[in-house]
Amino acid sequence: MARKNAEDWRSFFSLIKEKKEGKLPKWFKPRPPGYWKDEDGNYRLIILVRNDRYIIDETNQLIHLKDFKLSLKFKGKPKWRGKQGRLEVICDGARRSWYAHIPVEVENNERVEGSLRASVDLGIVNLATVYVEDGTWCLFKGGGALSQYEYFSRRISSVQKLLARHGQRRSRRLKLLYDKRKRFLKHALNSMVRKVMEGLKEKGVSEVVIGYPKEIGQNHGNKLTVNFWNYDYVIKRFEEVGVELGIRVVRVYESYTSKTCSLCGEAHEGGRIKRGLFKCPRMGKVINADLNGSMNILHIPESLRTAGRGLPSARDRGNGLKTQPVVHRWTSGAGWVLYAPASCEAVRVMAVHHEPMNRPEGTPTPQGGEEVR
Repeated sequence: MARKNAEDWRSFFSLIKEKKEGKLPKWFKPRPPGYWKDEDGNYRLIILVRNDRYIIDETNQLIHLKDFKLSLKFKGKPKWRGKQGRLEVICDGARRSWYAHIPVEVENNERVEGSLRASVDLGIVNLATVYVEDGTWCLFKGGGALSQYEYFSRRISSVQKLLARHGQRRSRRLKLLYDKRKRFLKHALNSMVRKVMEGLKEKGVSEVVIGYPKEIGQNHGNKLTVNFWNYDYVIKRFEEVGVELGIRVVRVYESYTSKTCSLCGEAHEGGRIKRGLFKCPRMGKVINADLNGSMNILHIPESLRTAGRGLPSARDRGNGLKTQPVVHRWTSGAGWVLYAPASCEAVRVMAVHHEPMNRPEGTPTPQGGEEVR
């Protein structure tokens, strides 16, 4: 327990030092560690066990606590093998379950054989736009995940209204809904990050540059940028998976990447003609706006290492686009599903071989060559 408190205080003092050095945002204020309490003011139930005072029996699925002379039954299977750290057993009051958290130190010798670089532009309509130097790119559409997030939000709102009628603010059902929404969002984002990084590793990408919108929650905050889309969490997951797969992840601020044209290298104030489209007035070409930002993000580290260079010119911007984007969409049953672009011929086939519609009685049905007016 004393070591746990010491870690929290060391973290607090390190944040104060970073604040004085200007490494933290202006709005961020370090706060000293508080009492371990939940939202209702009750003390959190937690058990701390030193790393050499417990044994994991995977065969019988038991955790033996030496000092307590107690054995805890657990479900599941440990994922990692290595030197185990301090055991923390925490009680989840809403789910009425206990969860054991065990950090494991593992050796990682993963290395990527390749020299390609890639960039990731994070957003809401397109959760991630990934561009690789070889000209390939892919999109992760956010519509399905956002729709399911809003579904949970509506259920939470209805429960809150019901509680307000009885003069209450909290309930176990409300906590479970909040927890379910949070776990869904983390699952969707984690699976997206994993799919992106594993796909880049197969291509031989050794470095990934991720654009970070500086202080977006404070300057342009809304329910989507603050609640739905947690940039810090997503980038942290990219960094963690990158360490696991041997891919270097670089975090950069994406300032002016949406205004600068990736085709000519010049900044255009009115370049974004529609939502999702960027038009270069100089060359007269139209490009996906998120792809434009992702291509610019790829070259930000080079401009930072060379003083006064700025964004690179058009001749330095990779090999150009070679393919149509690979599109991934979120589905509630199957997760991220690949949607290949359909050709015109495929669309014609689907139009001809479709199932008949259920029409009300008395509605005329068009026959071959017949027009309904």
